[in-house]
Amino acid sequence: MAFKYRSNFLYAAFGLVTILLAIFLSGCWDRREINELAFLSSMAVDLEGEQRLLTYEFVRPVATGGGEKGGGTLNHRQATLRSGRGETLIDAGQQITTGLSRLVYLAHTNAVLVGEEMARRGLGEILDFVDRNPELRRTTLIMVTRGAAREVLTKVQGDIETTLGKEIMGLHKWVQSSGYGFIPTVNDVYFDLSSETATTVLPVVELSPQPFPPVIGAGTPSSGGGSGSTEGRVEEPETVRTVRLNGAGLFYHDKLVAWLDADQTRGWAWVRNKVRRAVLALPCQENNTKVAVDINEAHAEVSLDRQGEQLQGKIKLKVEGILLEQQCKLDFTREEAVKSLENRMAAQITVEISSALNQAKMAGTDVFGFGGALHRRYPEVWRQLEGRWNEEFKKLPVTVSVEAKLRRTGMTGRPWQPGAR
Repeated sequence: MAFKYRSNFLYAAFGLVTILLAIFLSGCWDRREINELAFLSSMAVDLEGEQRLLTYEFVRPVATGGGEKGGGTLNHRQATLRSGRGETLIDAGQQITTGLSRLVYLAHTNAVLVGEEMARRGLGEILDFVDRNPELRRTTLIMVTRGAAREVLTKVQGDIETTLGKEIMGLHKWVQSSGYGFIPTVNDVYFDLSSETATTVLPVVELSPQPFPPVIGAGTPSSGGGSGSTEGRVEEPETVRTVRLNGAGLFYHDKLVAWLDADQTRGWAWVRNKVRRAVLALPCQENNTKVAVDINEAHAEVSLDRQGEQLQGKIKLKVEGILLEQQCKLDFTREEAVKSLENRMAAQITVEISSALNQAKMAGTDVFGFGGALHRRYPEVWRQLEGRWNEEFKKLPVTVSVEAKLRRTGMTGRPWQPGAR
């Protein structure tokens, strides 16, 4: 009898638990319908006095789905923009929501553009804003602009991707193949600013007007005789404002302190192993002609030696390349011609590295990793110099050694000449 009562009690308890689970766990109490969300693609952060200006780029819902429009008219981004001001970034973001018919969804944010004034004030609050928000990710890309970031975000049109955020994602994937560009993530910046030297480099993004193909057959009928047919005529091409990377900003303790031009940025990238491919245009020693060498392998090492009380920095770089274009008639199947070209390859890369190094020294920003090398090899010396390393870096002697090899001459050997068979 006791067993029967015990069984009935277990059945009743199980049934009660099942009912409670059905009540509290069924349904989607925290659901967010996709047609009620405003998907953020990119954002611009600026400083105006003591006010933070936040500009959001949302994917325009009416532009999603369906095929692309035909014709040759100028394409515009499939996006909509909203701006807000506030004493904090959260406050500025809340101002945006007061005029938005959908719930802001930040999880798809591809990029953050930081204006120059905000960058000089410091990246700290932006990094904090990204890191604390559960929807934003550390994989979000981050860049800096000369002047206001809002100017870039609002004026860019784009002609390949539907949003600026997607455009920047594409740049991030392919721009290292040029040697002149790179785009870090927020996590990369956290890692750099948490290192021994607390420095980082952010690429500069700027507007880049480009021609847009005209429509064939859309020309204006000619005045005077004739039938006035426009078939086969074209109008002048329009101009579309795209974006490009051009140089970089040097940051010390999260604050923008100096700029690098495009060549200096590549000089820094050689040392930090951020160059996947690069093209060197070199003199050919013949009537101002040039040869183009495609660098497809590059590896650098940064070290620091101690000789008595004197520290000595060293940069060693090995590169390999392929001859891809030749304007002169030199025969690069000959060993002496190859050696001469390799010397010129090494000389140009050395100039780029030295220029970037001098700029970094002037700003006292060790973005080349000498502080980390010192910490690893001579930790006791680092502890003595850590508090004033930016000043020590300014006077650190550094030798740059570049070893260049020309591995192939492309699909042909000797250059073509008139009458050659």
